[in-house]
Amino acid sequence: IDPLMSRMGKFEEFKGDSSEIIVDEALKYITSHKAGPFFTVIWYGSPHDPFHAYEEDMAPFKDLPEDERNQLGELVALDRSVGTLRKGLRDLGIADNTLVWYCSDNGGLPKFWPSSVGGLRGHKTTIWEGGLRVPGIIEWPAVIKEGRIIKHPAGVVDIFPTVLDILGMDTSSMLRPHDGMSIKHIIEGDTGDVRPKPLGFHTDGRVAIVDNDYKLVTENLDEGIFQL
Repeated sequence: IDPLMSRMGKFEEFKGDSSEIIVDEALKYITSHKAGPFFTVIWYGSPHDPFHAYEEDMAPFKDLPEDERNQLGELVALDRSVGTLRKGLRDLGIADNTLVWYCSDNGGLPKFWPSSVGGLRGHKTTIWEGGLRVPGIIEWPAVIKEGRIIKHPAGVVDIFPTVLDILGMDTSSMLRPHDGMSIKHIIEGDTGDVRPKPLGFHTDGRVAIVDNDYKLVTENLDEGIFQL
């Protein structure tokens, strides 16, 4: 609430919930560029410690501890802001041919209940599925005609090459090596093949390599003990 943000290297103080503020600012930019192609990254600061939500957003969780109420309240505000973004695109008349790609950067925290990792092993900062497997939601009405759920391995490293592929841009200028690959064919409905390129993860000496149905992990790279 009432965040301090940076615009072009200069700090600005805002009033309100940070998720709603960042979407409002994004919609201002999108409105001014709606006549042509645009690319916008909306990087949420919430939910994140220290958690601080509006009382009305915490109201449904009155029986939970204060810290958990604040965390879930921040999620309520974030969810509302995503709705604001989608409505804004519809109001501008550009929703059908605008690709909206929503994803999380890591798994949930271990100390909160109910669990935010869907029963998976591990949590944020671990290389188990609870730390790595996060939501990825894509909306593009002109291309994705109806909802579907797929289990094809993908990661945030795939966003850049996918966007270039969709735009038909030359990828030879991409820095190499690069970890991601285009999943344009999956967005367009082709989900029958396996991923030809493994996904790698590394944090504080912990390493995981995901290759379709197999996963190689170590919690201490220096010891060289791996589990498959």
